Amino acid sequence: MIADIYRWNTAPLSYFGPDPNSRIQTPAPGSVSDTAPLLVPTQGNTPSVGPKRWGIVFSGGPAPGGHDVLVGICQHLRPGDALVGFCGGFGGLLAGHAKPIDPSVAPMLAGTAGFDYLGTDRTKIATPQHMNTVQERLVALGLDGLLVVGGDDSNTNAIHLSRALGTIQVIGIPKTIDGDLQFPPYLTTSFGFHTAIHHYAERVLELAIDAKATQKYLHMVKLMGRNASHVTLAVAQQVQPHMCLLSEEITDLGWGFADVIAYFWDGIQRRMAANKPYGMCLFPEGIADAIPELRAYLNGDTTPLAAYFEARDYPFYAVAAPTGTDDHGNQSLSLLPVESIFAAAIDAESHHHACATMVCIPHFFGYEGRSSVPTEFDQQYAQLLGKTAYGLALSGHTGVLASVDRVTPGCRPCGIPLAAMLGCTAANRWVIQKRLVETTDTAYNQYRAQKNEWLMTDPEFPRPVLWTEPPIP
Repeated sequence: MIADIYRWNTAPLSYFGPDPNSRIQTPAPGSVSDTAPLLVPTQGNTPSVGPKRWGIVFSGGPAPGGHDVLVGICQHLRPGDALVGFCGGFGGLLAGHAKPIDPSVAPMLAGTAGFDYLGTDRTKIATPQHMNTVQERLVALGLDGLLVVGGDDSNTNAIHLSRALGTIQVIGIPKTIDGDLQFPPYLTTSFGFHTAIHHYAERVLELAIDAKATQKYLHMVKLMGRNASHVTLAVAQQVQPHMCLLSEEITDLGWGFADVIAYFWDGIQRRMAANKPYGMCLFPEGIADAIPELRAYLNGDTTPLAAYFEARDYPFYAVAAPTGTDDHGNQSLSLLPVESIFAAAIDAESHHHACATMVCIPHFFGYEGRSSVPTEFDQQYAQLLGKTAYGLALSGHTGVLASVDRVTPGCRPCGIPLAAMLGCTAANRWVIQKRLVETTDTAYNQYRAQKNEWLMTDPEFPRPVLWTEPPIP
């Protein structure tokens, strides 16, 4: 697959036109019609429009490969075309903070970690004044279009902008390490996801190897994943932790805090009975929103969680819950030390049962995964997404998301109508929908079938071989 992506990266720029065999439902209000075509490269055609000026903005949390998106554009920038970067995300765009991006920076940026060449933020373009200001900034710089690098919230911004900016084109580029921006079969992963799961899998495997060697410690590891548990599932499939829970799994089982701790406690006792007083527990940060007692704690009600500790005659592990939300209404779940709360609860079980347990060490692997050096897959994939977005823009399209169809043999760059990705929330808002781990997914059911075997399995030789690219669902 990487070789196929590289082949597309080194090919001439393509003109993108409608695929006569693929029309996609666009249910959202404001759509021109009920369906829209998938946009695909047309054989032998290259864009032939006059010189153009494009703006680009990073939006939301960083993801490995952001700089390679810029490289993918710069490597194919036509003579006379220009690329302008907005510094500091949409907030920087609103403030008019911009700088030209010279194609000569491509070798310096290629394969580098982070979003720091331009910076990013979580500003939401939410009001008519915001829309007007964006338009004023783009017009003042003489820009023909805007490329938006972001996740579901950022690309929801992109579709609304595409409808408000008239002749100024807007193209989205999919980014998120959470893996929840998908539109199968045309978009099965965003850039950054593979690097993140590779980084986390390495760290988790290192801890598991250390625990086996020293015969001590229960490592309670929390990973990134606010709503969806794709990261935790992918890491678990690669390193086979002794115990693992997903947010969607807890919701499906209807478990509360006591059920979760009972699962961990049972696994601990079974390993200790086998003379294995060490282990690895894995779960996503979004577990805090899936467990009712922790969700209440996030909302300021400490009573349900305190009751668990009081029933075991153990001091309540009280920590400050994160307060406030970002512009998109998201709480900072990573600030709630669920891993430490679980460790305290296991100590409470040991006290309650008057028996020995493992010494728990809490960990949170999160932000470092967002700014890791991109894997070869993410480097090539992000470059192709940048090139594809540029080709879609030169072909005159707007309101579309650059993507790479990895299901078609040999893979294929494409443009997905953003309107097709919208869904209506309970609050009657049309937004791009996150794709959660589905309990009907093959990967989920394989995980459920295998996890009992993982409980008594330790790292062996040869070591597990980590994925060279994310699997295709």
